[in-house]
Amino acid sequence: MAEDAPTGVAWIDGRVTPLSEARVPVTDRGFLFADSVFDTVRTYEELPFLLGDHLDRLRRSAAALSMPVPWTDDELLSIVGMTINQRGFAGESSLRVMLTRGDGGSGLSFPEPQRPRLVVLCRPVPGGYASMGEAGVHLVRPSRHQGKGGVLGHIKSGDYLDNLLALNEGRRSGGMEALMLGADGSWGEATTSNLFAVSDGVVTTPGLEAGILPGITRALVMHVLTEEGLSLTEASLHDAHLEGADELFITSSLKEVMPAVGLDGQPVGAGEPGPLTTQLRERFAGAVQRIQRAGYTRLSEAFPC
Repeated sequence: MAEDAPTGVAWIDGRVTPLSEARVPVTDRGFLFADSVFDTVRTYEELPFLLGDHLDRLRRSAAALSMPVPWTDDELLSIVGMTINQRGFAGESSLRVMLTRGDGGSGLSFPEPQRPRLVVLCRPVPGGYASMGEAGVHLVRPSRHQGKGGVLGHIKSGDYLDNLLALNEGRRSGGMEALMLGADGSWGEATTSNLFAVSDGVVTTPGLEAGILPGITRALVMHVLTEEGLSLTEASLHDAHLEGADELFITSSLKEVMPAVGLDGQPVGAGEPGPLTTQLRERFAGAVQRIQRAGYTRLSEAFPC
């Protein structure tokens, strides 16, 4: 039996097409060498959330790879809006804004001149995330758990092979997410999420010096924790910290604030979403509404220094 066509659309080279018809040339360097960067944005009430911050991070990622971005923010905003308007499905959207170095080049050498390609994928936000956020998820420390580190640790490049292998090992072990090591050998983040631990009322998350991705949802959560007067610290998380934690939770644009109720088959705390994480989920939702209603596109507007 043929599989159903994927839901959603793609903007490629000025055209919006159904995902099932979307194509890029096999000579694209994103396909050949993972020579690409991306950022994932979601919508609330059909409007992209903190798009300015996401575009800033996309530009930083591209700059780290010496990749030009020949589109202005206004042009990117227009392209994203066009893609959402033609998405062909109801409900909230998950947007993957991708930039490749384009076609050409002799082997690994950069082409001259560089002609980057922009692709915007628009798909529904996964329906299961809401129920997972209520019930909690299980995390796994896989045997293959080395993070990117180095230059790639702080950017969202197309090179996700380590994350892919770790996540699939974690899924085979019954986990929803798998953890990855940071630059210092401690647990830095999950394959597609940032990581937080709660012990004795103190929330700890690894610092950026661990070589983790500077998550935008991570930053918003840290602002909300500070606003609520809760204790927050950035420090390494080793096995003992995770195994002795009262609560664990992960964050990302799509997962939002998701409690972890198990680690390697053992319960975290009482084996159910903890009170601080539950409170944080409510405060996070309130912050999202406040930011969207104000029309802010960057956290610096919502939380000025």
